Amino acid sequence: LIRKPLKMTWSLSKDQRDETVKRVAANLFCLAFTKGLPITDDVVLDAACTFERRAYTAATVSSNVTTGSRPAAETTLGYARKLAELMIEMVKSGGKYEPDASAAISGAGAEVVDLMGSRDFLTSESTEAALRTMLTPGSQVSKVRFSSKSFGRDAATVAAKALTNVSKTISIADISDIIAGRPEDEALDSLRIISAALAQATHLKELNLSDNALGEKGVRACSEALTKQTCLESLSLQNVGCSIFACKAVAELLTASQHLRQLHLFNNMSDNEGAMHIASILARSPCMQDFRMASSRVGPQGGSALAQALGGAGNSLVRLDISDNPMTEGVAPALAALVRSQPQIKALNLNDTSLTDKGATAVALAIAESAPKLEELEMALNEITPQGARAVAVAVANKQHLWKLNLRENELEDRGAVIISKGIAKAPALRHIDLCGNQLKRVGAVAAAKGVAGGGGAPGPGP
Repeated sequence: LIRKPLKMTWSLSKDQRDETVKRVAANLFCLAFTKGLPITDDVVLDAACTFERRAYTAATVSSNVTTGSRPAAETTLGYARKLAELMIEMVKSGGKYEPDASAAISGAGAEVVDLMGSRDFLTSESTEAALRTMLTPGSQVSKVRFSSKSFGRDAATVAAKALTNVSKTISIADISDIIAGRPEDEALDSLRIISAALAQATHLKELNLSDNALGEKGVRACSEALTKQTCLESLSLQNVGCSIFACKAVAELLTASQHLRQLHLFNNMSDNEGAMHIASILARSPCMQDFRMASSRVGPQGGSALAQALGGAGNSLVRLDISDNPMTEGVAPALAALVRSQPQIKALNLNDTSLTDKGATAVALAIAESAPKLEELEMALNEITPQGARAVAVAVANKQHLWKLNLRENELEDRGAVIISKGIAKAPALRHIDLCGNQLKRVGAVAAAKGVAGGGGAPGPGP
C-alpha cells in the first residue's frame, strides 16, 4: 500500500487577515507621517485592504508548486514581503497607489478595456470587478488588453464569460503576459479556457499572445483561438519560447492566413527548422506588410526560406525585421531578391545578421536599384569594412525618404566613413545616423558631419 502525501493548502483565517489589514494600515500611517505625506485615514485603510488582498492572492498562488505545496513558513514570508513591497511603493510615490485591477474604459460605441498596470494575481471576484463593463449585457467592447494580470482557472473562467459576451464586437485581443507565476498545468488550462472564448469572436483582427511561456504545449493550448479565426490580420508571438516544435504547431493551427498583414516573432529559439515552418505561413500570406522574426537563432537556410516565402507570396511588404540572427552572407542572394520584389518597403532592419562585406554589398546594391520609399535602413553589427561601405553609400544616395541610417559597430574606420559620407550627402531627408563603434577618428567624424550638413538634416518624420 502506497500512501500519497497530503497536499496542505496554505491559508489564513479571516481574523488573521483582518488583523493584518489593521497592522498594515497602522504602519502606512506612521510611514506617511514620517515622510510628511497628507494621506487621510480612509485612503490608508483602503490601501491596506487592497495590499492585503494582492499579497494574499500572490501567496496562495505561489504556495502551490509542481511537486506539491510550498512550506508554510516560506509562503508566509512571501506574503509579508509582498505587503512590505506594496507599502514602500506607495510611500515612495507620494501616497499614490493603484487600486485593485480595474479597466480603463473609453468611448461608448467602441469601448476599450485595458487591465495593463501592476502585476496582480486575479481571483474570480477581482476579475468580475475588473471586467464588469464586458460582462454587462449589450456591451460594445471592441478591444481588450489583459497584460500584466495573472489568470488562474477561476479568473480565466470569468474572463472567458466576458469575452463570450462581446464576441460579436471584439476585434483586438491582447492577452500577452497573462499566466506569470502560475504552475504549468494551471497556466495551460487558463490559456485553453480563454482561447475557447476567443474562438467565438468571429471578427477578431488582432491577436497578441506574447510574453507567455508557451512552448509547443502553450501554442496547442491556444489552438481554438488560432484555428477558428478567418479574418485575422495581426498575430504576435514574441518571447513565448517558440521552439522548432512550437513553430510547427503554429503553422499547423494557423490555417487561414490569407488576410494576415502583420506577424511578429521575437526572442525565441526557432532555429532554421522553425523558420521554415514560419515560412510556410508566409507563403500563404499575400497581404503581409509587417514581418518580424528577430533574435530567434535563424541561420542562412531559415533566413533564405523566409525571404523566398515573402517574395513569392506578394509585393505588399512595408517593414522587415530579421535582426540578431546568425544568417551570414549565405542569406544575401535571397534577401536581395526579396528587396527587389518589394516596391513598398519602408523599413529594413538587418542589424547583427553577420552579413559581412559580401552579403552587405549584395543587399545594398539591391536597395540602390529598388526600394524607392525606403525610410529606415539598419545594418549595424555586420562586420562591414571600407570595401562594403561603397555599396552602402550607393544604396543611400538619392533615397528621397530615408531619414534613419544605422551602421553602428561595424569596421568602417575613417576610410569607410569618408565613403559613406558621399552617399549621406545625397540623402536629403536623413536626420538620424549612427556610426558609433566604427573606430572613427577626426577625419571620419568630420567627413560624416559634413555629409549630413551637405545633404541630410532636412525636416523629416521622427522616430
